[in-house]
Amino acid sequence: MSEIHPDLIEKYQLLLEKDPKSQVFAPLSEAYRKMGLLEEAFRISSRGVQFHPRFAGGHIALANVLMEKKQFEN
Repeated sequence: MSEIHPDLIEKYQLLLEKDPKSQVFAPLSEAYRKMGLLEEAFRISSRGVQFHPRFAGGHIALANVLMEKKQFEN
């Protein structure tokens, strides 16, 4: 598992706080997922794809969380 830099997460969090509709939700969700914070990753990516339904990176981030949570259909 790759190391997640706290400074980068903090930067993403600040950007998302400043602009809740920012596409930075996708890398922040991925960082949380890699840290094992699946509920937070799910919350952020779910909300993000509502704001950006055509943003493929957001859907990928959400799909990664759902797969890790094993919440997918066969």
